Amino acid sequence: MRNRTYIQDIIFAIEEVAPLHWQESYDNAGLIIGDVNKECSGVLICLDVFASTVRQAVEKKCNLIISHHPFIFHGIKKLEHGSQITNILTLAIKNDIAVYSAHTNMDSSLIGVNAVLGEKLFLGNISPLDNERYSSETNFLGSGAVGVLEQECRAEDYLQKVKKSLNLYSIRYAGNTEKKIKKVGYCGGSGSFLIDAAIQKGCDMFLTGDLKYHDFLSCEDKIIIADIGHFESEQFIKQRFFDIISKKICNFAPLYITKEENRVKFL
Repeated sequence: MRNRTYIQDIIFAIEEVAPLHWQESYDNAGLIIGDVNKECSGVLICLDVFASTVRQAVEKKCNLIISHHPFIFHGIKKLEHGSQITNILTLAIKNDIAVYSAHTNMDSSLIGVNAVLGEKLFLGNISPLDNERYSSETNFLGSGAVGVLEQECRAEDYLQKVKKSLNLYSIRYAGNTEKKIKKVGYCGGSGSFLIDAAIQKGCDMFLTGDLKYHDFLSCEDKIIIADIGHFESEQFIKQRFFDIISKKICNFAPLYITKEENRVKFL
């Protein structure tokens, strides 16, 4: 058995539970920059990649960054001096650091974003929210999920529990919070496209991030919907990355980025 761990070994461990072909067509998951054949000196796990992330990887002697969100999402036509993407790329290239992102493929994994979020939302009996194209594949859950509370409770009481569990400053919602709820649909990140699916599944409430004003107005008579934040609903995936890598590569200890917080603030 070899003692060395290569970047490809880390990537393989992640793709075993979140294959790249599960990513959505608009996504850019996978290896963003770097050489998979290099020996891995350390892994730094984060939600988002900034220049400060790369600098921290250098300080901690990590030559691989694993992120949830890819820092290159759309096509690049210019590398403008001083821009965020240029700074990240320059630092990564100069310091020979690889960056790998598992985004919508990890959202859809049975042990990914929605699995972790379901635990934080106190839900059991987790099942897919919609009929996805890879539903027959092992470990596939889909971009949204449905769970059941152990006991029926008042919607407002449940939202207060969620607020505390996710450490939220506030929750935006629409609907009758005096209503008793039991079945909850949810989607980590941005999931307004699944509101109709949650209604069709008979969910009492739907939770996600990035909801717009008209999302709230369109269905408040059919279902309670609540915005729990994009960052806040995905923040716990870092622990799952850690668990995946630690389980598959037992001689390797990944690191978390320190002081990672939502860049969107509230007054």
